[in-house]
Amino acid sequence: MTKLKICGYGCYIPRFRIKREEIQKIWGHFQGRIAEKAVMGYDEDTCTMAVEAAKNAIKNAKIKREEIQVVGIGCSSPPYALRSMAAEVAMAIGIPLNIRLLDFKESEKAGTTALVTCIDIIINKGGKGLVIGSDSPKSIASDPIENTYGASATALIIGKSDGIATIEGASSATIEIIADRFRKEGSEMVEDLGIPQYHQTGYINSIQQAITNLLNELGLTTSDFQHLFIQGHDTREPTRVLRKIGFDKKVLHTDTINVIGDSAAASVLTGLIDILDRANPGERILCASYGSGAGCDAFSILVEKKQEILEDVPIMQTYLENKQYIDYNQYLRFKELIDLET
Repeated sequence: MTKLKICGYGCYIPRFRIKREEIQKIWGHFQGRIAEKAVMGYDEDTCTMAVEAAKNAIKNAKIKREEIQVVGIGCSSPPYALRSMAAEVAMAIGIPLNIRLLDFKESEKAGTTALVTCIDIIINKGGKGLVIGSDSPKSIASDPIENTYGASATALIIGKSDGIATIEGASSATIEIIADRFRKEGSEMVEDLGIPQYHQTGYINSIQQAITNLLNELGLTTSDFQHLFIQGHDTREPTRVLRKIGFDKKVLHTDTINVIGDSAAASVLTGLIDILDRANPGERILCASYGSGAGCDAFSILVEKKQEILEDVPIMQTYLENKQYIDYNQYLRFKELIDLET
């Protein structure tokens, strides 16, 4: 694989948050290990979040919109079933529409699917690619998987030069199982088979295989990486893979999951930029996504320099600190988990 650069990045995290104690107070229990999670407001959706993240990334990368040749978006909870989010985002931020527009909605790893595809296009077509993961999945209020579903959006600008980090390689793998978590056609609600052992088999084996393939292809070992992010429904889930892949727990990052929740197709890209904000030049990052029934994408990224902080562009820490806690009634209304009379 030709190595590409991450030229800049940006994110958007809704200011509304709900603590786990607030949910536990209503239901008497809380399944999932997180402290709190982000919740979209009544005037937000996954498209508006994507627009904000994209604007921030373009400013940080200091590129002209005309340089962008492809826009790829991953989202498992798009506002429209039959409409292109990529086209809406491109129009909203003023990108010429004579470019490739890609929408991926197939699973909770749709954000990394967008990244893999955009990498292939930029290698062959040149120019810059705008890759976005934006998501806010939901399930019925009483389902335990709803406990940790959060919301965020992250955008990367990738290209062949002028980067702050190098994407050294990518590998994918899947285990042939029926999707353990799914959303039926016409429904907004994610459902779960409720068989933990079944889920863990697909989750662990897919991630292990993709990471093993990646390390073999690059000739690297686990000791070459200083940072690791694995997609998970809560902070406990990624630790189940560590023994299989041979990484030390001290390199694992779960901070964004703990305070944002599981933002599905945006989760890995959000975790990645949180690490990029902290990592030092010369350090390596390994990221691995997971989507039920869709397997895993794994990436190796070498940090070259830190992204410059611009006064007019919020960084992730700004979004994390700018928060307003809501109660459970507000939460139900914002996520439309109850029907309201009109």
